[in-house]
Amino acid sequence: MGKLAAIGCYAYWGLVVFYWTWLDKVESQEILMHRVVWTLVAMVVVIYFRGNMSEYLKAFRDWYVIKWHLVAASLLALNWYLFVYGVTNGRITDASLGYFLCPFATILWGRFFEKETLNYLQLFAIILVAVGVGRLAFNLNDFPYVATGIALTWSSYSVVKKRSKLEIFSSLGMEMTLLAPFALISLFWFGRKGELVWGTQGAGYDWLIVSTGVATLIPLLLYSYAVRRVSLTNMGLLQYIMPTMALVIAVFVFGEPFGGVRLFAFSCIWIGLATYGYDSLHKAPE
Repeated sequence: MGKLAAIGCYAYWGLVVFYWTWLDKVESQEILMHRVVWTLVAMVVVIYFRGNMSEYLKAFRDWYVIKWHLVAASLLALNWYLFVYGVTNGRITDASLGYFLCPFATILWGRFFEKETLNYLQLFAIILVAVGVGRLAFNLNDFPYVATGIALTWSSYSVVKKRSKLEIFSSLGMEMTLLAPFALISLFWFGRKGELVWGTQGAGYDWLIVSTGVATLIPLLLYSYAVRRVSLTNMGLLQYIMPTMALVIAVFVFGEPFGGVRLFAFSCIWIGLATYGYDSLHKAPE
């Protein structure tokens, strides 16, 4: 059941590209603000029914916990913004590239912060990925800024989350609570200026915006179930379901260009992934 939950989680994240395109009438910053607010509402409900409310409230008396979750919340918000911006602005391919790069960026952060070592096969895989990204960056009009930002923010978020002492739902709930005041102030400000889509497209569209909270929560529930039952090696390999699905959707459904440059770049990345995956499985315990 653990592997099924992991596959479901990553497949959901891959297919959710369709969901975000339905919100293309809304600017990325407004989606981000709504996502924070409605995810907080959903998280508080889950925390209450899971019986974690006391841990959640107690955490706000610990400055160490607040400090790390404030950093994590900022990184998560920027990651969400970049992904939604990519999807709603015709850069789904770049967004999918970002999540291909996330595990490798995490490896580099691990080497830098945790002094982890790499063998020759792992180093070769990372060099291939660097060549692929470098080829994209060589085209000045096609610099993968969305992909780079997604990879750096998510990998940094993962590093910061290692410092968290809270259960996953209390942790995410705290992050949303820290972001909520900024989100509400921003929504009020844009509303006063008449720049919000909320309330202008009918009740059905407003409910679609509200559903961003549930859309965020569902994969997190699956992820939290899977990560306790599946090895990290398998979780890491299964993670590539999401960007692969997003890339296929971008090219074959939304018609984003995928010429020779991107073919070469993604080939380097896929070969690097296969190399690193082979090495990980070869060393994985029986």
